[in-house]
Amino acid sequence: MSASGSSGSMAAGASSGAVSADAADAAPTSPEGSTSSDGGAFCNPEASGNGSFTLTAASEATDPPEWTLQPGAKAGTLTKSANFMSPTYGLSFAYQIYTSANYVSGNPAIFLVFGDGITDYLSNDTNNGGFHAQTVLDNLTSSDDIPPTVALFIDPPTDGNPNDSSNLRVETYDPPTDKYPTFLMTEIIPATITGKYSISSDPDAWAIIGYSASGGQGFNVVWKLPNVFHKFIGSNASYGAANVAMYGNVDWATVIQSTTPDHLLRVSNVTCLHDLMDQRGFWLTIITNIHNTLVSKGYAARLETGPNSHFPPLDGEHDFPNSLRWMFQGCKF
Repeated sequence: MSASGSSGSMAAGASSGAVSADAADAAPTSPEGSTSSDGGAFCNPEASGNGSFTLTAASEATDPPEWTLQPGAKAGTLTKSANFMSPTYGLSFAYQIYTSANYVSGNPAIFLVFGDGITDYLSNDTNNGGFHAQTVLDNLTSSDDIPPTVALFIDPPTDGNPNDSSNLRVETYDPPTDKYPTFLMTEIIPATITGKYSISSDPDAWAIIGYSASGGQGFNVVWKLPNVFHKFIGSNASYGAANVAMYGNVDWATVIQSTTPDHLLRVSNVTCLHDLMDQRGFWLTIITNIHNTLVSKGYAARLETGPNSHFPPLDGEHDFPNSLRWMFQGCKF
């Protein structure tokens, strides 16, 4: 698979093509509140696990236990793959919806949105980009490491050709514009989630997750919609794809550094020693700079650097359970 600012106004350092979506209008309405059962804040994560860490070959020599359903863990429910025709793109997006075994209709759940959701995140093929997401979520929700969960897994469009979607994938995920945030907030989420599942309206309960190109777009979404999403998990995220002339040379590190007031974001990134390198730069350097900029601005940020390559994303696959734990530590309804 190939890789590829404040809310309500043009992102600092971005071109006119990278204006941000209207998060206030797009924010969901829900009867669920943003407090825990004892009336306190939904998330009190503190600083445990923040910082920069190294994944070693030895630490990845065996499969994470979360890739196998653990004793006592209960499997959630995954809908069959369906297609959503987007008016914005004029293309069809395959999607599936996961609900954890402890999800109860009428009670709030966290909401996860995955790019490359079916092809990569739901796949169990470790050597071809599989993140084992369904079983990971089964285990983490059963152990209360993360709260009850609703997850929307979205693939990029194939335009009827599932064997040659690479160009459409890049065209969908690389541009740092409003197009994909608009697709999420005004099209696929209202059509498939709103009114059908009980998800919290608290932005601390909303996370977007992506690999490579879908990771780059995932950060674009959280940055454009800071009143909707507070959490982002990126594996080898293609931040560098935005920093080209056709997209106005959007340098995310500069955008983050220059934006005031700060957004309320919690960000976990994975890169690797042999990450993607092309004319746009070295993903290891770019992702490390993004992390350091987030830390310098006081954001809760986590970076794992592994020994492997951009594809398959073995480092991101192995770290995925711990990135979810960190993302939702101290979060309880």
